[in-house]
Amino acid sequence: MLVPNFTDDEQDLIQLKEFLSKLNNVEKIEILPYHDLGKFKWENLNQTYPLDGVRSATTEDVERAKKILRNLKRL
Repeated sequence: MLVPNFTDDEQDLIQLKEFLSKLNNVEKIEILPYHDLGKFKWENLNQTYPLDGVRSATTEDVERAKKILRNLKRL
């Protein structure tokens, strides 16, 4: 899941790309953009939502991650 300011760091994505490129059984990857649509469930349970205040991932965030990961040899 692509969570802005948590899992979208460029160096982390590059390291993920390097790791994935070494695997021969990965056929594809999917980038799942974070959203807070389930936040109300936490609130209804009187629980603190752990990602409160984190913005949803935008199309631009996803495209940036795709650009970094795109050049995988096997994907």
